[in-house]
Amino acid sequence: MVRRIASLAVPLKLLLFLAGILLATMALAFIGYGRIKNEEWIAEKNYESAKTNLKNSVMETFKKEEEKLVERVKIFVGNEDFLQDSLPAGIISLYVFEDGTLRYPKLNEENTDEIYLLEKKEALALKEFLDLQKAKMFAEAGEYALQRVDSFLQSPSLVHLDWNGYFFEKMLNDILSGENLSKAEREKFWKKLSETERLLQNLNTYREHRDFLLAFGNYASYSNERYFFIKNKSDFFLVISYLDIALKNAIIAKVDSAYYTKKNSELIKETAKEWSYIPYFLSGEYPFGQWEILIDEDKASVRKESKKWINFLYLILVFSLIIPVIGVVVVYRGFSQERLLRFMKDNFLSTISHELKTPLTSIKMYSELMNSGRMNKPEKIVSHTGVILKETSRLESLIDAILNYTRMESGKQVFRWETLNLSDCANKVCDSLDVIAKSKGLEIKMEIEENLNITGDYSSIYSLIQNLVDNAIKYTAEGHVVVRLQAVSQGISLSVEDTGKGIPASEQKNIFEGFYRVGDESTRETKGSGLGLAIVKRTADAHKASIVLKSSPGKGSTFTVVFKS
Repeated sequence: MVRRIASLAVPLKLLLFLAGILLATMALAFIGYGRIKNEEWIAEKNYESAKTNLKNSVMETFKKEEEKLVERVKIFVGNEDFLQDSLPAGIISLYVFEDGTLRYPKLNEENTDEIYLLEKKEALALKEFLDLQKAKMFAEAGEYALQRVDSFLQSPSLVHLDWNGYFFEKMLNDILSGENLSKAEREKFWKKLSETERLLQNLNTYREHRDFLLAFGNYASYSNERYFFIKNKSDFFLVISYLDIALKNAIIAKVDSAYYTKKNSELIKETAKEWSYIPYFLSGEYPFGQWEILIDEDKASVRKESKKWINFLYLILVFSLIIPVIGVVVVYRGFSQERLLRFMKDNFLSTISHELKTPLTSIKMYSELMNSGRMNKPEKIVSHTGVILKETSRLESLIDAILNYTRMESGKQVFRWETLNLSDCANKVCDSLDVIAKSKGLEIKMEIEENLNITGDYSSIYSLIQNLVDNAIKYTAEGHVVVRLQAVSQGISLSVEDTGKGIPASEQKNIFEGFYRVGDESTRETKGSGLGLAIVKRTADAHKASIVLKSSPGKGSTFTVVFKS
């Protein structure tokens, strides 16, 4: 049937109509594509200007942040009490030079040969403090700590710097951890600890970068550059020429690179939002070394400038292609469906007419013979009434099949659910059809496990098995039919296997459709309404069972229905 429908010619008017839709679609797609390319050309033309603006804005933002940093340092140093204040954010240590000479911090660089030699008296100083703490002489311990720290702050030295750092921070932290301090005393010690930590940081940086600091402190005191950044080892320093304030001619500050990398990255990200469609990255020793902003030249970036508008145009273009194509498919499928329905109706009427006419002809003929009064022999009367009853049963079965199929299709079939013995049901079907099989010289082989139960409607399950076995007998000329029932991992498997002519692969997908029969020859050779397998499929679906067909021409067919446990 499928091959017959496929071979039917599509009317010329339909072809012209579909061709007109496709031509209009192509024209619209061409115009839309041209519009999109024009938008992309405009975006690409403005791209170079946008890249320049992005670079300039980023550099301007970074320059402003540098200026702010310089002003904060200058204001900090310009404060007369800056020695007691905390360093500006992002500054690790700071040095002030006058005429090339280090003025802050004031270092006592005598005995530099003994920087790392710890004297006994230094260790005893810590012991003296700990003894006071142990004796709970907290006031005396505090005074002792302040005396030692103030002495160091007034005359800092690189000698025993690591020990002094540990010693002073140990004393001050121990005092601050005590609970016997007043609020004023606690603030005093916190301030002293902060001042000490700042000085220690300055001294540590100075010890590590001493030659560098002295060289550039001398250079900056006489330089005309307002400020510049320079790297020594792995650290960055801000060097400021400070000629406008007496006695503070130059400042060198060690900058916290991690702090400003994060801060400046956030500022640059905010600045670049206007050009978010342009991918960029920072290259070099960012943020205070030699670095630059580089642009990814991928052409896709150009399209992102007008992303919304271009995407909208592409969406229109896609719809302009898809909708007409869908329309063409719908029209063609509707036309094909109409022809299919017409063909199925004609085939159904032809099949039903044949199936009804044959038994009715026999019934009419034998009824007329009996009505004529020429039937005197009892055995003839019994024979003729037997034929009439047989053909009447055939008509009744056909009508029941049509009614059952109609009820299943409309969802009005009423099932009586019960626990039934599927083994007994299969045995009864095989016994009832064994006479028909033997009349054709066929053998029904039964491989049925006993006492396999399912929940279902008995009459529907009986009809399902009967249709499968009956079809196997009808379409098998010689050989045998195997009915196999067994428990499997998925549930209970019922399979009906025959040695008949088989079903071509091209027609297997249609055999469960109502009134469908395989091939014209088979339709003429074998009686049937084309409803048997349709009823089998819908019964299996109602019982949530799966059905699988394995068949190839000349090798028979196997129908397998698996009922879930």
